[in-house]
Amino acid sequence: MKSACIDAFTESILDIRLEEKPVPQPGPGQIRVRMLMSPVNPSDLNFLHGTYHQALQRIIWNQGDAGVSFDPAHRNPCPTPPYALGGEGVGVVDAVGSGMLARRLRNKRVAIAGGPPHGTWQEYTLADAKRAVALPTAVPDEQGAMFFVNPVTAYVLVREVLRVPRDGWLLVTAAGSALGKSVVRLGKLYGFKTLCVVRADNNTAELEKLGADAVVATDRQDLHAEVFRLTGGQGVKYAIDCVGGELAAQVVRCLGLDGRLVLYGTLANRPLPLPVRDLMMPV
Repeated sequence: MKSACIDAFTESILDIRLEEKPVPQPGPGQIRVRMLMSPVNPSDLNFLHGTYHQALQRIIWNQGDAGVSFDPAHRNPCPTPPYALGGEGVGVVDAVGSGMLARRLRNKRVAIAGGPPHGTWQEYTLADAKRAVALPTAVPDEQGAMFFVNPVTAYVLVREVLRVPRDGWLLVTAAGSALGKSVVRLGKLYGFKTLCVVRADNNTAELEKLGADAVVATDRQDLHAEVFRLTGGQGVKYAIDCVGGELAAQVVRCLGLDGRLVLYGTLANRPLPLPVRDLMMPV
């Protein structure tokens, strides 16, 4: 089978190579998926560049010789190349290992949450049956391929983490992204208001059509002033940011009393330049 792989962390997509590999065999609780489609997400580039691995190396529990892991108990190690890339996708289950969940998915078209070392940018991949969802025929491959990374993240952020209430304002940066649009749709469904932040006006019309309550284009509008105007000087209680850098610092200054900001991305690839006093006030 063909597989899009890297041998080592790299900054260049030109280092991704197409390799012939044997078709893998599923183990207990696993399914093998003949891939139909797989998207490219920013998180895929983190596995390409080694961003996750570098950040995890700085965490306290990864000091010493125990290896680099996502958890203090080191039950979830961070993979290192060589591996196939790709974090999600859609395909057909053509083989299963042992276990009821795996057997129930045999021959089904499924959306899977993958990721290295069993990436989805290959003709066949392995996945835990618990990380797969059978899709109805009404869901096209294009949507099924993007089922997990953005829609599920959006839902968890606004409904499980922040629990944005009806009529509450939620500030969303990079609102023109797939995840940002998902958040706007969730706002219409659950009744909270979305204040969408974009770099330029080219996304404004689409976001308003989806139901955004306000759109701020930072290339021509002052974010702080617009938030002040829209919230009657109170600021927003809830915000999510995937950009980081100076924009994230501006978002912090837009928070009202007891406001909460969830940082879930680093698209700017810049540190957050925030004076500590901005977090301490008011006291």
